[in-house]
Amino acid sequence: MLASRSTMADLLRKSATLLLAAASAACGAVYPEVATPINSAPPGIKLDPPPPEDVVYLQFASAEIPPKTRDGRKWDAVGGEAPDVFAKLIVDKREIIVTPVESNTLRPTWPDQTRANYRIRSGAQVKVELWDSNPMINHPVCSEVVLNLHDNVNEGRPLEIDCDSGARIRLQVEPARAKLGIGMWYELRGGGVAVTRVLAESPAARAGLRRGDEVVKIQGEDVKTMDEDRVKSLINANASVGVTLEVMRGPGQTQVFKVKSGPIYPLKEEDVPLDR
Repeated sequence: MLASRSTMADLLRKSATLLLAAASAACGAVYPEVATPINSAPPGIKLDPPPPEDVVYLQFASAEIPPKTRDGRKWDAVGGEAPDVFAKLIVDKREIIVTPVESNTLRPTWPDQTRANYRIRSGAQVKVELWDSNPMINHPVCSEVVLNLHDNVNEGRPLEIDCDSGARIRLQVEPARAKLGIGMWYELRGGGVAVTRVLAESPAARAGLRRGDEVVKIQGEDVKTMDEDRVKSLINANASVGVTLEVMRGPGQTQVFKVKSGPIYPLKEEDVPLDR
């Protein structure tokens, strides 16, 4: 009898566990996130609106380093005489760019570095640094302050920064690079469409859309009657001329937005790759 009771108790515990797992799965249902298309901007296209003044494209173009340290030593006693170099860009004491290490070179270009737009306030304290990754060296090869970064925005020649050590850094400071699209992500949730993400510098954001908006109509059609393909088709097919979205914000409160494909200036943290 005791064994029978023990077996029954085990069965009850297992059943309870399965029920809890099923309930958790139902509550935590995962809906696939759908991105509206983002495309490259053709060369020479007129961007309207133009890039925001406080958003700039930054990239370390190259550097030149003297063949020896300030006290006349070789940079690296093991594996080669040249240093293993990486660069930093620091804004208001926060590192926003740290390049990969480029080994055994006096002229690094860091081809694998991340290329991105950054929002930098006017008057921010900006510093560039060059480092040798050799752990025996605990000070930078170069550390220089860049005055008035926004005054050096230039689509052509990089900004050249001379260092006391004799090194030189070339930093590309350009207007923010653009992509084209709406800049919005959404999910289909039980017959509704929920906006899950809006890029900060995009047509969707400029139109007033925001994360958490519940779309109830697209081009005047009730989304409850649509499947995923119909939602995608209506949004993507009308983006170039303007797609009309009716959004629910609060019980009985709806607003209508018209969003047209246009310039997007994605920020580094938004993880939208830029063209090289």
